[in-house]
Amino acid sequence: MYNNKNKFKLITIDISKIIFYFTFYSFVGFCFESLFGIATKGVLESRKSFIIGPFCAIYGIGAIIMILTLKPFKNRPLLLFISSMFIGAITEYLMSYICEIFFHFKWWDYSDYFLNIHGRTCLFYMVIWGFLGVALIKYVNPKLEKGFLNIKNRIPRRLFFFILLGISLFFIIDISLTIFALKYFFAKISIDYSLPQTNYSAQKLETYSKINFLNQKNLLRIFPNLRIAGSSMNNVFVDSLYFVSENYYFKFFEIKK
Repeated sequence: MYNNKNKFKLITIDISKIIFYFTFYSFVGFCFESLFGIATKGVLESRKSFIIGPFCAIYGIGAIIMILTLKPFKNRPLLLFISSMFIGAITEYLMSYICEIFFHFKWWDYSDYFLNIHGRTCLFYMVIWGFLGVALIKYVNPKLEKGFLNIKNRIPRRLFFFILLGISLFFIIDISLTIFALKYFFAKISIDYSLPQTNYSAQKLETYSKINFLNQKNLLRIFPNLRIAGSSMNNVFVDSLYFVSENYYFKFFEIKK
């Protein structure tokens, strides 16, 4: 007989997996993006999405969507590849659009790439998403899920609950701080460069500027590739607006253009 207790248990397991997948794949995405930055720009720089912790959220979100939707295509490689391409492209487009509307910043711009859509996604990165999706569904996630369940079964339930709660609270705080920091940063740019969009006064910004993690050096170190979106300064790199005496990256080699 099916009862509410079993239903609650199933929901808890699903949530725990989603939190685990988001944490793991966001971290893997951060590592992948860091290596990609070295290969394409010759520098090691921050490629993370949040103020705290080495996490690139789009990879975590994209992985979760693929895991929830593409498992039936595991043994159909071509369909899996094509589906992964489109899921990756849609995720990338929507994330870019939402961030531009909400924060007035761009994290990436593919306007110079072949077959791009509003600079938010393009054919080249769709193909990369396709390969990542095939690797994820066919090879990586089945082993990861087995390992996760094995570890989960070895940990006392109460301890597992507190670990899950701790991770959840960490991301809630991290995301909240990030939203606040990005809102503050755009408000500062708006006042400094007479842009129309801001709800902050100069006095309030002066108060906020005393908070350590909001200083422009720290924000440029965390988000070195931010561009202005949706204004007269559209697509201007934020690091060109403020002078920072110390480099926010480590250079391995020079890329010839």
